Formats: sequence, structure tokens, C-alpha cells
Amino acid sequence: MVIAEEIILFSSAILTKTIINLHSLLFIKMVLRKEFFSRVKQYYRFSQPEITGIIASVFILGIIFSFRDWGVQQFDLTIGLTHLFLVFLIAAISIVFHITLQKFVGLSRGYNPEFKVWWVGLFLSLILALVSNGRLTLVLIGTVFSTLMIKLRLGEFRYGFSLLDNAIIAFWGILANLIFASLFGISLYFYPESYIFYKGMLLNLIMAFCSLLPVPQLEGLNIFFGSRLIYYIGFILTAIVSLILVTQTKIGLTFLVISTIIAAFIFYLVSSEK
Repeated sequence: MVIAEEIILFSSAILTKTIINLHSLLFIKMVLRKEFFSRVKQYYRFSQPEITGIIASVFILGIIFSFRDWGVQQFDLTIGLTHLFLVFLIAAISIVFHITLQKFVGLSRGYNPEFKVWWVGLFLSLILALVSNGRLTLVLIGTVFSTLMIKLRLGEFRYGFSLLDNAIIAFWGILANLIFASLFGISLYFYPESYIFYKGMLLNLIMAFCSLLPVPQLEGLNIFFGSRLIYYIGFILTAIVSLILVTQTKIGLTFLVISTIIAAFIFYLVSSEK
């Protein structure tokens, strides 16, 4: 137990330092707050293909993550449907928040991110869950593809399409999952028997890890080619947060809360208007 706490303590120190060093890459806004809110009001929306992809992703993830939860010792339809509905809710909120942060960051930098579902990955996730009797859970739902909005980029330094900007937009989706996983994980510490907190933490952690895979239809490839530094930091950050949340140690969760407060404070300082 002492060794585990020392590992958590060391990991938390790395996490805090990583968050501080990331601010120059991830948290600097390109526009005034007034302009940002104007862009969100004008351009923030989900297209019909996006809505279709989100609904399909929620439906399949609901089946995958509730597959083994249709009764304790024997099949129970009421319990199963309840768990299925709860996972539907968790998946919907997590996916929408994931994409929303990416859209916000994209608009602030002059891009229009649009979610495109990866149908092959989605059905592959379902097949693997069925074959493994629900033991192998993957979240291969797709990624956002950012389109350059030229009129929003004019006047900016190197206003053309930027692989670094593309990596940052993709990375914020993973940060969204880590934020949700942390909220669910911390709540799970106080309510260890909660089904929704456990599934929420698990789904978001797996979604963050799967999003980092460097394959063409996932965000990991955009991050990998846009910035190796962001990719490696993202992988380390996800691993550390997962370790802290899964072990559920008091010292680890305390450092996670402190690190989050530091990150929020840094975000507030560096996101001031030009």
C-alpha cells in the first residue's frame, strides 16, 4: 500500500508539471471572448451526419458497456434495461461533450471541426464485445475532421491550415474524456457502489485511450502527425489519470483535484483577451 501511494504521489507530481508546461500549446486563445462567443453562436451546430453518427455510437456503446449487466446471477430484464438506459445516458453526454470542446477550440482557431463516425471501428467494437462476452470493450467511434474557415483565419500569423492546430483540436477531445472520467472517478470514491459513476469513469478512460491510437479514423493520428510532444504527453497524462482513478487512493485523488484546480487557474490566466 505504501509503494502504491508513492507511485501515485510521483505520478501526480508529473501530472502537475505536465499541465503547467502544456499551457503555452493548448490554452492560448486566438480571438477575443466577444468574437469567440459570436463564432459559437453562428457556427456551433451538429449536422445531420454528425447526429446520425452520435446516435449510432451511443446505441452501440450502450450495448457494449452494459453487456454483462443484465442481472446478478440470472437474467433480469428490468435490471438490464435500467443499466442499458444509464449507459446510453453516459455515452451520449460523454460523446457530445467530447465533440463540443473540439468544436469550441476549433472555432476559436478558425476551423470548423465536424465529427465523422467510423462505421468499421464501431462495428468492430461491437463484434469484439460479443465474442469476448463483454470482457473486451473498445470505443472506436471516429474522429473530427477540421475544415479551414479562411475568413476567420485572415490576419493570423500563418493563417493557412496548421497540423499543430489540428492536433490541438483533437487533443481537447481526449481532455474532455479525462475531465469526465475524473468527475465520475472522484464521485465513485464517495459512492463506491454507484453503477453510473463506475461506468462513466470506465467508458471515458477507455474512450481517451482508444482516441490516442494512431490510426487514420481516430484522433491519435492527427495528434501524432501534428505534434509528437502533445501525443506523448497525452498518452502519459491519460495513463497517470487512469492509474489514479482506478486505484482510488485518497492521496491520488487529492493530487488530481489539486492538479485540476491548477490547470483551471492557468487556463483562466492565459485565456485573457488580446
